[in-house]
Amino acid sequence: MNTFKAGKKIKSKKFFDAKTKMMCEHAWEWAKKEGAMNVGEGDALWRTGLAYIAWKEPLMKEGILECYRPFGENYHFKNKMYQASRHTGRYGEDDVSRDQTIMSLAALKVNGDLEELDEIASHLPYRLSRRFVMGPGMWAWVKTLTCNKHIKLYTNITCGLGLIEKSIAIGLNKLIAPICGFKRNVIKNNDYTSRVHYDLKEKWNGFQKQLSRAYYPGFAFHLACWEIFTLPEDYNPLLRKLYTKLMLSYCEKENYLCRLLLGDKTVTWEEVENYNPREGFRWQAYLDGSWSNYNGEKSQEWKDKYLKWNQMDKDCLITIWLKVRKIDSI
Repeated sequence: MNTFKAGKKIKSKKFFDAKTKMMCEHAWEWAKKEGAMNVGEGDALWRTGLAYIAWKEPLMKEGILECYRPFGENYHFKNKMYQASRHTGRYGEDDVSRDQTIMSLAALKVNGDLEELDEIASHLPYRLSRRFVMGPGMWAWVKTLTCNKHIKLYTNITCGLGLIEKSIAIGLNKLIAPICGFKRNVIKNNDYTSRVHYDLKEKWNGFQKQLSRAYYPGFAFHLACWEIFTLPEDYNPLLRKLYTKLMLSYCEKENYLCRLLLGDKTVTWEEVENYNPREGFRWQAYLDGSWSNYNGEKSQEWKDKYLKWNQMDKDCLITIWLKVRKIDSI
């Protein structure tokens, strides 16, 4: 039984607004901005993608599709293209990021919406917004989501570039970690709190603070796992095997979702069932103290009240666990 419950009036940190068709989140008091909606609109497309994977609510799919606005085929732009937005109804968007785009496209792929996915992915410009471009690796991955005849080529390009990039990033992380005090595979999911990060940060000198900024982050690792998971199922070349092996070797033991996305079927139902939902989306953060991800800060009373419904991190984990095992329910 999942924990999804639609509506804005329920007492829940995360809520689904049927009017905007977006999965929203009440802002923390310290993060609220005057004049803003304060419902996490900046990350709404990313969050709705994850929610659509977890619960496959049809309105969520509509919300994702409405965040891609067609333009072009006119005097200014010869070809048809799609401009993504962070939330439905937003125009003139100039800072849509790779995070938002990757998670929304991955959601369409996971749920089998291949016709709509092909339409968007085939016409998505390399420059996602004034601030962000895809990058070569993401560009190749997007091509694997289309119905073109060069899927195998683009799969190899995606994995080859990913292998090079992650080899460098993970290598640097291993050099930075001992200097900044980051320790992997020490803390359990249900024991982690944001204080692990803040306690480390308070002790850093200027050099350590600067060095920590070069650390390859957990949210990027999480997105890369979704890219690998959504590559063509029937094509597993050597480069893909090597790329997946590298990612698995660095994946924390407690990150059950990323392990599953990378094909690790040793994650047990007991581990999934015993996981306690968190304030933030746990799977996009390392537990080594490199990022707070604002977890474990609230009382049990608060959690019982505001995490009762829409436990996106746990329900997403359950969905992927079942999907990897190709079963409908447990």
